[in-house]
Amino acid sequence: MRLRAPGRFSGRSGRRGGVARAFPLVALLAVVGLVLAGCGEASPYSQITPRTEKASDIQWLYELIFWLAALVFVGVQAFIIYTVLRWRRRNEDRPEQIHGNRRLELAWTIIPAVVLLAIFIPTAQVIFDHAAAEEEADFVVDVYAKQWWWEFHYPDIPGVNEKPVITANEVRIPQGADVVFNLRSNNVYHAFYVPQLSGKNDVVPGHNNKMQFVADTPGEYFGECTEYCGIAHAWMRFKVIVEPEENFNAWVAAYRQPPPVADARPETADVVEAPASFGTCLACHNISGTNAVAAQDGYQANVLSQGAAPNLTLLGCRDHIGAGVLENNRDNLIQWLKNTKEVKSGTYMPNYYQPAEQGGLGAINDQQVEELADYLLSLKPAGGCPPEQPVGGTADVSLSDAP
Repeated sequence: MRLRAPGRFSGRSGRRGGVARAFPLVALLAVVGLVLAGCGEASPYSQITPRTEKASDIQWLYELIFWLAALVFVGVQAFIIYTVLRWRRRNEDRPEQIHGNRRLELAWTIIPAVVLLAIFIPTAQVIFDHAAAEEEADFVVDVYAKQWWWEFHYPDIPGVNEKPVITANEVRIPQGADVVFNLRSNNVYHAFYVPQLSGKNDVVPGHNNKMQFVADTPGEYFGECTEYCGIAHAWMRFKVIVEPEENFNAWVAAYRQPPPVADARPETADVVEAPASFGTCLACHNISGTNAVAAQDGYQANVLSQGAAPNLTLLGCRDHIGAGVLENNRDNLIQWLKNTKEVKSGTYMPNYYQPAEQGGLGAINDQQVEELADYLLSLKPAGGCPPEQPVGGTADVSLSDAP
């Protein structure tokens, strides 16, 4: 019979034992490091800074599940460490076998069931409470998910010629209003998510989902599509602006008025005062308060039409273009008009600047592009844009920043 050298055998055993004893400590330090890495300035794209009661309910559920999971994790790890230290192998004797131990089997069946009940009961209560609140909301906004941008209709607010107020990618709501968003799509699945205001809701073709909340804190709250919907999914962002009621009413009044035009009285201002090249935009875009409504009738009849483009009313007051892809300024508007599909892949907007051999239509030149950019930036109220609201979260971000 071959015998191992005692020193060699005990050395290997000692190293293995040291590694085994150190593993729980290393794992604990790794968990602590991950937790600390998540600490810091909260982002407005995060659920952990709720600004409505509904979002607070959801955050409370997250915290409940987190602490229950932490309790289970600590309990399991403590039991493992106790078992390893208490019954570690000291000799060649086989440890006692416990197959068929009813007490243990009942314990590891009952404990998970109790944990699941502790999660299920408050979750079900929150779901039913939120569903009931959707039926009581009195401020309605219809949301249409397009490829790849968002359109917002105010059906209960008469706009120009009794047609509703319509905007794109930036939606304003009065402070304290009990709001319900009707979510619709006729193309693919999307998901409407404003982390600080409410939970995530799917936008399903052929089905009307709802999102309800009461926003009491003025601010700008950032949202985005969180269901992969195609090539430009990452650039399908939007902003919810909660503002005092007088500010909201001023915005609605500005929407109803035609844009100011140099050397023309407001009541006679018309799209004819715009650059002639703007005629290329009339097939898809509209501007309330002007006769730029060439697409309006068919557009209203089929508001989910894929060919419908963003309403440009008060575009000069919006912070971004292309659903968050670029900040709204003259240079970026020129870049957008000249390189539409390069700036945002997959967009349905034709490129009127590039020649046909480059995939465009070649209908406008450099001078006309600059004229269009200047005109679009002039689409704002005569008295200036409504005052900006503070960002809803604690971080200074914008739609074009990565979440």
